[in-house]
Amino acid sequence: MIATRPPRLLLSILLPALACVTAQAAAAGRGEESYKKTILPLLEQYCYDCHSDGVRKGKFALDEHDGYSAMLGDLDFWDHVRQMLVTHVMPPVDADIPPLPQRDEAVKWIDENVFYFDPKLPDPGHTVLRRLNRTEYDSTVRELLMIYSFKPSSEFPPEDTGYGFDNIGAVLSISPMLMEKYLRAASRIRAEVMKPRPPERANLEIGASKFDRKDKNVGFEDDGLLWFFGNAQSTASFYVPADGTYEFTFMVAATRAGPDHAKMRYAIDGEQRGDLDVEKEWKDKGDSWQKVRVETHLKQGTRKLTVSFLNDFFDENAPEGKKDRNLALEKVQVTGPFGLVAARPGRFLEWLSPAIKLGLPAMELTGEDFRPGAGDASPDTGAILLASAGWVGHPLEISQPGKYRITVKAGAQQGGPEPAKFEVRLGDKTVHAGNVTAKEQTPQWFSFDTELSASRHDLRVAFLNDFYDPQTKADRNLWVHQVRVEGPLSEAATLGEEQVTALVPRMGERLFRRPLEDTEKAQWSALAKAAFAAGEDGLGAIGTVMEGMLASPAFLYHAAPLPSGDRVGSTELIDEITLANRLAYFLWAAPPSDALLEKAKKGELRKQLGEVVKSMLADRKAWAMAEHFAGQWLQLRDMDGVYRSERLFPEFRGGMGYAMLRETQHFFDHILRENRSVIEFLNADYTFANSQLAKFYDLKDAKGLKKDEFKKVSLEGTPRGGILTHGSILTLTSNATRTNIVKRGKFVLETIIGMPPPPVPGDIPTLNEEKVRFSHLTLRQQFEKHREDMSCAGCHAFLDPMGFALENYDAVGRWREQDHKQPIDASGMWVRGQKFSDLKGLREILANDLKDDFVRSLAEHLLIYSLGRGIQHQDKPVIAEIVKKTQAAEYRFQAMVQAVVDSVPFQRMRVGE
Repeated sequence: MIATRPPRLLLSILLPALACVTAQAAAAGRGEESYKKTILPLLEQYCYDCHSDGVRKGKFALDEHDGYSAMLGDLDFWDHVRQMLVTHVMPPVDADIPPLPQRDEAVKWIDENVFYFDPKLPDPGHTVLRRLNRTEYDSTVRELLMIYSFKPSSEFPPEDTGYGFDNIGAVLSISPMLMEKYLRAASRIRAEVMKPRPPERANLEIGASKFDRKDKNVGFEDDGLLWFFGNAQSTASFYVPADGTYEFTFMVAATRAGPDHAKMRYAIDGEQRGDLDVEKEWKDKGDSWQKVRVETHLKQGTRKLTVSFLNDFFDENAPEGKKDRNLALEKVQVTGPFGLVAARPGRFLEWLSPAIKLGLPAMELTGEDFRPGAGDASPDTGAILLASAGWVGHPLEISQPGKYRITVKAGAQQGGPEPAKFEVRLGDKTVHAGNVTAKEQTPQWFSFDTELSASRHDLRVAFLNDFYDPQTKADRNLWVHQVRVEGPLSEAATLGEEQVTALVPRMGERLFRRPLEDTEKAQWSALAKAAFAAGEDGLGAIGTVMEGMLASPAFLYHAAPLPSGDRVGSTELIDEITLANRLAYFLWAAPPSDALLEKAKKGELRKQLGEVVKSMLADRKAWAMAEHFAGQWLQLRDMDGVYRSERLFPEFRGGMGYAMLRETQHFFDHILRENRSVIEFLNADYTFANSQLAKFYDLKDAKGLKKDEFKKVSLEGTPRGGILTHGSILTLTSNATRTNIVKRGKFVLETIIGMPPPPVPGDIPTLNEEKVRFSHLTLRQQFEKHREDMSCAGCHAFLDPMGFALENYDAVGRWREQDHKQPIDASGMWVRGQKFSDLKGLREILANDLKDDFVRSLAEHLLIYSLGRGIQHQDKPVIAEIVKKTQAAEYRFQAMVQAVVDSVPFQRMRVGE
């Protein structure tokens, strides 16, 4: 393996370079004739005065290349020229300006000649080695190790971003501090994975509402009672966590009639378990419930409890109140089992091997699980208070004889000359005696071992020395908080070295999201053996290997692709395991599921790729596209840091910013999952709102909304439509106290239609905020005065109209018609001549004339996000193909996503890389 790396690296460098040289040689004279005939005269007429013959305004010249071929090959040079032409920033507004047909012809020439790439020689670009960002790290730990209780990346430093996203390989470096954080996180994750889940016990309540009412003689009352008006039955399901003996407590009562008590029967899964007499008479008020306790053996799993009323009675001639015998059920409580249940390993260890056991079978009881036996005892917030000498008890079933450990947590209120004394008994036999010496009910722990026979025991805790002094009011009482029984101690679970090393490949394949190579298996198995040699037990060895894997580059980085054949030019298809990982982190920001990896292993992923993508987008995990892709594309993540003065914007308080964020997320998610046209981002006549946002937007069609629920609502008849009128976007593109015309215009140009304006010169003064606040002019009027300098006019003619169109919305997105008590002028003109009077008119231009620019911009952002790298010149044909496929599918969003997944840079790699 090591010996083959240098040749492969050399090939990865030479083959694309040779292909590039060949392409450049073939294209050396491409477009030269049309350049001389059409493009050069245009440049000479409109551009050469400022950018030739030694004049380099803006540090840019058009005549400094050594021949046509050198000029044609300078892609950065032509990229800049194209931007100036498309944005109409150059030539400046005070100069001679070329007509639109000439400008368009120049742009077309650049696209067809400068940025021509032979479709027979696709170039997927260099494979970027990138690590998991914070989001991907957390989701990978969550999904693979099944830990849902914390985010280990919360201690990591913030990620750098590139091209607007935080998953760009070029900026995802690892500093010494971050590596230290990774090591610390690996230790915390190990501890969480190894943490046992407490033994499962049932302590549940089956309320009357849980029973069915299929029988016409069974009815449910509003006060929460189940009534049997005739001989009938009703069934409810419940879950039994483990085999064993359970106690049922039926809360029942009956109306009196006839000579007999009401009789009820209970059955489990259709098997009759017992008949019970209900002696308590039901009354409208007061405690009218009889607690009927029974014990029965249950098997693990979902069981069905059936309650039947057996002896209905009715006598029309009997006295009032004695005519009808009916049965009432309030609830059934189920507790147990009385035996010991093995501690459950965490979900990951349970997945790793059924042979893994954490600890011994145990029974954990709170004080409230004990029943009074003798003396004065009562429940007390998780404990049981023994206020006099006596005992409390609980059944204990032991299936295997041996030595067991019993642990008691108890506290006391001290009084008199000696500490509180207690005993632990099995029936009348004392197995341990102890003194609680701590004062003021401070709990103490007591632990001891004892032999137990395989039988049913009555586990008791007895208080021996009650004390009370009437004169001083000194009182001695005992509180039992917890009791734990575990064993037999001889059954301690262990995993041998051979078992652990056999689990290493399974664990490694999961954590690395790919099969392990033989050398890796040997390395990680050696670490497991070293852990045993250092004195670790089986679980400790697994933990050591896991901790090492979590700090390994194979976990922290996306795997480098491997070639899988189908060579085209200097490219090959990537292997399906890598394809599965790319898909999952693109659409879910999470690792691939077991099902996805299984398809990849079988070589079936590419064959079913369209179906797989649809299925993945329908999965709940696809919400990550709204949260992470849209969160960065639309800058929604910045909503967390938005602050607005409560005095200036009182409506913004109370979680309004969060509601705005959720609106846009739900809107994005809807268009994606429902496979709507992406043009709806620009002109949708609906949005998603809760009651708070609907009130803020003054929506009429918003009845029945709740604050914690977002629903699709119509925007017809309102000045809103599309994401540009979302409160999130309008707030994010404003200042703290006012709107920001430049920021809003830049957002539309850069994010929506992908035509970023040139950078702002460093010597341009900003608006005077005091004048803005206290002026009688609208912000637009002040802004127009501020930019009267002709050197600024070109950029602002391109930039400002987009911002002006949004001026009817204030700094938190509220609709307004005046600014500084003057009417707002939201009109403007796009650089190609289309005029609009307000945002509605601009939206029509965006959704019609500029829709393909929007589609291209969205495609570029999706491709950047999916690849973890920026767009290169060789990606232009890829973007064009994605746009073409999206157009052919009526602009459906999922068609665009599928086109990204099918693209050369997503599917292929350079030969030898």
